[in-house]
Amino acid sequence: MRNRYMAMLFIVFIVCIALIASSRYGIGRKQASIEDSLIKSIESTEAQVLESTLSSWSRINNSFMTEEQLTAEMNLLLGIIKPDKQTVHIVEEVNDSINKQTLNASMDNKHYNLSVESIKTEKGWESYVIIDVSIDNNSLELVSERQKLEQYFELKSIHPKISSCVIGVYDGRLTEADMRSKIADAMTSVKAKEVEGLQNNEIQSISAFSGNINNFVLSNNKKVNMQIAMRYSTYDDKTYIWIGSPLIHVEY
Repeated sequence: MRNRYMAMLFIVFIVCIALIASSRYGIGRKQASIEDSLIKSIESTEAQVLESTLSSWSRINNSFMTEEQLTAEMNLLLGIIKPDKQTVHIVEEVNDSINKQTLNASMDNKHYNLSVESIKTEKGWESYVIIDVSIDNNSLELVSERQKLEQYFELKSIHPKISSCVIGVYDGRLTEADMRSKIADAMTSVKAKEVEGLQNNEIQSISAFSGNINNFVLSNNKKVNMQIAMRYSTYDDKTYIWIGSPLIHVEY
């Protein structure tokens, strides 16, 4: 009887330790996508969404791509992104050190900038793809646009670097205290903790880490997967907020 009692106590002890570890370290926690987290964060700040963006790049191979191969790559991208064909504009650049095609196109409130290029290096040739997406006045469409990019990269079996950002705006000038409060709301919404920051009269900028977001980069050997910045613009008398993951990839 005593042995059974001790065994039950041991089991309860193990379960409690597991629950504490799960709560403290995020073990078993369901992680959200980057874009879902950004949408949740910007909504928590009550900012008016001005623009949301995706930026991605990846090496395709370590060889030279002919004009025909670049065109085939562009056609593959167009088949996935499906912009308005009437808006498609392609520029070619060819010389001894680069073979490149750049495409600009749009669809409704979405704007695309695609580039496929072969660059000559000291070791030979390398080919890259760069995809930038901008969405006017909307953050919800980040999810579907990210899925398009991932579809392309999965077809190519390559592993890209992708960053996302949402830009919001408030009328007039927010006080420093209001800015700090908005940034705190953005972090709290996804259970992020501040890693490092810069705060002065001109700008508020915070790098943070959230166990709810499924990626990170290292900054000064510390995990970071969210960056939030706020700044007042005298030009149009508005206060802007940028929320990016893993970092803000646009100028602020």
